[in-house]
Amino acid sequence: MRMTNKLHLHLTVVLILVLVSGFGCRGLSQEQLAAVQPVNLEYWTVFNDVALLQQFVNEYRQQNHSYININIRQVRVEEFDRLFVNALADEVAPDIVSLHARWLRQYQNRLLAMPPSVRVASVFIKGKYQPETVVTVSNNLMPTRNSIKRDFITTVGDDVINGESVYGLPLAADTLALYYNKELLDKAGVPVPPATWTEFTEAVKKATRYDRDGNIIQSGVAMGTGNNIDNAADILIALMAQNGVTVARGGVVSFANGLDRSNPAHPALEAMRFYTDFAQPTKDVYAWNAKMNNALEEFARGKSVFYVGYAYDRPRIQARGPQLEIEAVPLPQLNPAVPGNVANYWVEAVVKKTKNPNEAWDFIRFMTTAENIKRYTEATGQPSPLRAQIAAQQDNPNLAPFAAQILYAQNWYRGADYNAAKLAFTDLLASYLEPYGENQDSTERDANLIGRAQQVVQQTY
Repeated sequence: MRMTNKLHLHLTVVLILVLVSGFGCRGLSQEQLAAVQPVNLEYWTVFNDVALLQQFVNEYRQQNHSYININIRQVRVEEFDRLFVNALADEVAPDIVSLHARWLRQYQNRLLAMPPSVRVASVFIKGKYQPETVVTVSNNLMPTRNSIKRDFITTVGDDVINGESVYGLPLAADTLALYYNKELLDKAGVPVPPATWTEFTEAVKKATRYDRDGNIIQSGVAMGTGNNIDNAADILIALMAQNGVTVARGGVVSFANGLDRSNPAHPALEAMRFYTDFAQPTKDVYAWNAKMNNALEEFARGKSVFYVGYAYDRPRIQARGPQLEIEAVPLPQLNPAVPGNVANYWVEAVVKKTKNPNEAWDFIRFMTTAENIKRYTEATGQPSPLRAQIAAQQDNPNLAPFAAQILYAQNWYRGADYNAAKLAFTDLLASYLEPYGENQDSTERDANLIGRAQQVVQQTY
């Protein structure tokens, strides 16, 4: 049946192209003929979701857009900037790109703002025995700023809307949660996963194992450092947010405001102490250090009991450790009445240099309909960015821990160089873990370190 359908689709497309090329085109205006000339779009994604996106492409073409061809290319996230800049310079840039929400301001000058509507043609065959080509040109409305703020979680509107313009739409969203190895947690004598940070620290102490020399042989959790924990900056910032710290607002970075040697109880400093205690050999929660392997790899190898990560980490963990029985719970909260978490997601955007802006934006409109977002998030195991779909996702045991937090999760960075900002936090953590100098005031040193990190991040805005 599938082969029959594919053959029928192929023959239909060929027939349309033949008819549009000159056979059976009587009655079509020059505008209609021009509207259905072949269109080729290049689409770059960094995820392993090409097969799923290709399904969207096939369905879009079947909806009377057979003259639009969309080629999907997967690029490594580490290579995206170099490849994109080179492609722009060589005039071979893609038409559509997946960009991290934290990259939007960096690339904004190279992106095309979403128009209120797009003018796109539909072409189909009418008549069985004497087929003729029918072409209609319509204006498809795009989401408005108000509808984005209404329908999507709060951070989406804050991220994709800049002034009067919209620069992209998401297919999914994500939040930090607490993964745990059920077998190891059972062996540690912890009957239920922690719901508070106090319960968490007690569980880490029970789960961490050392050899005779004090070396960690089983980590309770990968926390405390920055160099070998991919999500280190996000975890630290989530802790700051839970402690009432605003990282940045309106282009002003502020997480170190009010911090000096006379204020050892500053909420940013408290968050730093809590996070780094897990990498301090003198602390009773010591469970991790900078010499250990990558956090996700250690968790997937069954060498770490807890892992703070995103929903998109689950397939990565399972691919590396298929034998593991892993589960997840929401990220513990310092104050459940004022919860905090970090949003991590990508948006689909149109490149300013595209020669086919209407078709590019129309395909994004098609992909980000509620129905297709539901399909995408179910297939990839990520929370939906649409408010109307969150309640249903909380019935999914794998998605519930992440979806339960999505409404209050916030993207913490809206500057022009996310990599530099992230590095500032990695460097901050490394410096913070250095021993104090003789007669050095600890609070003063730590306040200065956090203050310098704020300056670096501010310079990227």
